[in-house]
Amino acid sequence: MSDAFDKSQKPCYNEIVSPNLKNLFNFIYNPEGKMRILAKIEKCLERIINAKENFLRNILKPLPLWLNPNQLTLIRILCVLPVIFLILNEKRAIALVFFIFGVFMDLIDGPLARTRKKETDIGKILDSLADKLLVAGALMALLYKSPFLLSPLLFWSILVFESFLVILLIIGKAMLTQSGIKKRLGANLWGKWKTFLHSIGISLLFLEQPFWAKIILWPSVILAIASIIGYLAFKAPEQS
Repeated sequence: MSDAFDKSQKPCYNEIVSPNLKNLFNFIYNPEGKMRILAKIEKCLERIINAKENFLRNILKPLPLWLNPNQLTLIRILCVLPVIFLILNEKRAIALVFFIFGVFMDLIDGPLARTRKKETDIGKILDSLADKLLVAGALMALLYKSPFLLSPLLFWSILVFESFLVILLIIGKAMLTQSGIKKRLGANLWGKWKTFLHSIGISLLFLEQPFWAKIILWPSVILAIASIIGYLAFKAPEQS
């Protein structure tokens, strides 16, 4: 019997390639498949945001009626100075308390505004500005005292994209107002998750855990870019 290799007996591609590897190839070379996966991820993230929103709306109902969402935003802005002062004076534990308090104010001011139907354009701009001030203030103070906590590239990426988002929000609102279109611009889905990751990552920096902070903060930069693309791709509805 001949030992010559019989090409007809050569296993086919489907037999020698594992299903996991085939799925990987299909993901890389199939744009439609990637879009479906991204759509599923976006839908899942949106469900989590909606669940959080519904939960907060229920627990915020007992709050006094005189409490204004913009007041909570202003309180968050006022938290920036104590955070910076305490970090510079080596009192990071107390500074972290103020930072978390500011994050909590950010968590409830939006749902409170929507629950009481008090959403305003100035409120959305102030909310976005408060986010950026709290993030920038905490980061700059932490890196001033401990430069090793974060790489300059990551630090400037966060600051530049955050500043760009505020500028886009203000310009976008001005353009809509000039066009006579009544449409409120606020944080999109990616922006909300970016803010969440910022809160976790910066809290880890307070605890001097730069490795884990970087793992959290780099994805936040990607989400910031996605949020910017979302703003740039926004198309205002045409007036009838």
